[in-house]
Formats: sequence, C-alpha cells, structure tokens
Amino acid sequence: MNRLLHLTSSVCAFVISVYAVSNLLPLLLESVRNGLNVQYGISIGANAAATTLSVLILAGEIYRLDRRAGRIHNRVRWFE
Repeated sequence: MNRLLHLTSSVCAFVISVYAVSNLLPLLLESVRNGLNVQYGISIGANAAATTLSVLILAGEIYRLDRRAGRIHNRVRWFE
C-alpha cells in the first residue's frame, strides 16, 4: 500500500508539473508583451507555486529511491 501511495504521488506530481510549466510559459510571454496585471500575476504565482511543489515532491521521491538503492551515503535533511 505504501508503494502504491508513493507511485501515485509521483505520477500526480509529474503530471501537475508538466501542466503547470506548459501554462506558465505562455503566461510569462503574454505578461511581457502586454504588461503584468493582477490576473496574470495571480496565474503566474499559482502556476509557479504548483511547479515548485511538484518538483520538490519529485525530488523527494528520487532521493528516497536512490537512498533505498544505496547510492546516497550522505543524508539530506530536507527530504528526511
């Protein structure tokens, strides 16, 4: 059950990160061309937060798998 939860969270984090980045880039382009307004600012902030959170989840999963495989000897306290 624990492995299924980790796999599900990894897949969800990957899908969310791809979706957020694909939405973030056109928003940044539009804000550069038309100027930054409140709507673009909120959308950019939400997409950047979603991207950051999902990438941190993916990094934690990669760290957990590498540590389990024995490739990491020095612990990173952020992911413990």
